[in-house]
Amino acid sequence: MERTEIIAIVSLLISIFLLLKHFRMQSRINELTSDLARLEGRSEVYPPPRPQQPAVVDTHFISSGSSELSPELEKRLRQLLAEGNKIKAIKELREAMHLSLKDAKDYVDAMDQR
Repeated sequence: MERTEIIAIVSLLISIFLLLKHFRMQSRINELTSDLARLEGRSEVYPPPRPQQPAVVDTHFISSGSSELSPELEKRLRQLLAEGNKIKAIKELREAMHLSLKDAKDYVDAMDQR
């Protein structure tokens, strides 16, 4: 191989490498632009965020117009606790009463102590 051919091949490899770096950088710039727009609250976020689906709530457990547990929900929670399903009990209480994780855990812990 002649010296000019070696220089041409090396130049081609360097060009390909730089082109790949350019595309990676452009992709990262687009991601950062999107993150910045989202943080600033702009509407031109790419891709647009998906709307969150409301949780499906089993409303027959909730006492009407009250923050107290309905007898059905309390019975279900006690059954889950008796079966050793504390996490499932916390989850069902959170869904039924729209509580935070901490509040639901504290409530179920108190029920478990009784």
